[in-house]
Amino acid sequence: MRVYLLASRYFMKHVLYIGQPYDPLEEVDVQNRKKVGITQSKGHLPIREGQLKKNASTIMPFGYVVVKAWEFKESVASEVEKLIHNIRQPYAGEWILDEDLTLVDAITALIEHLKYESSEIDLGTYTEDVEFKKAKQSNSWAKLERELYEKIGESSLTVDTWNSFKPVEGVLKEDGYYVDGQRYNTIAKACRCIVGTSNFCYKAFLINGTPIVEVMKDQGLDVILNHNNCAIK
Repeated sequence: MRVYLLASRYFMKHVLYIGQPYDPLEEVDVQNRKKVGITQSKGHLPIREGQLKKNASTIMPFGYVVVKAWEFKESVASEVEKLIHNIRQPYAGEWILDEDLTLVDAITALIEHLKYESSEIDLGTYTEDVEFKKAKQSNSWAKLERELYEKIGESSLTVDTWNSFKPVEGVLKEDGYYVDGQRYNTIAKACRCIVGTSNFCYKAFLINGTPIVEVMKDQGLDVILNHNNCAIK
């Protein structure tokens, strides 16, 4: 009976979450790593995040933050997790490589189309951590770039001379960012593939002499950035 109860408790997972590491020194670009995991309930989520924060800082020089999470009415989080892992194969354990920073939007769309009833968890109810705001913004660039294209159309981006980004100067188009004829889903993906980091792209990249983050703000887009790019709200 005890074994049965423990097994039942193990499978009663109602919450699915997406987390990512970050470098406290903002020198190493690790935001393209995501962990998709599950836990028992909304009340257990801060506990689970705390465990992962401790593990990350103990064995690696990185922090950890939950970016987005959902609570399912039924205990189906493990089934949804398996579905996601079948679509986007983890490269190690539960860690998935998210080179173009579109994984969060893709999982959001998937969950919206599932038959299971769910609701997004308001992470602000237990965290005001600035790292959460940074992580949230880092996963919004693909959407922001598409919205910017809809407002201003095809645009060439140049690079401020204070940083060595010249190899990734290109053109923002409807279906992505082009550099020397090569299409990248996002500007960040181009930076990561060619330069090796995307930390400064949205500050260094200019449209008509203005940083792209400022153009986004001028166009009424919701931009929340760290000091590498712009001010956190």
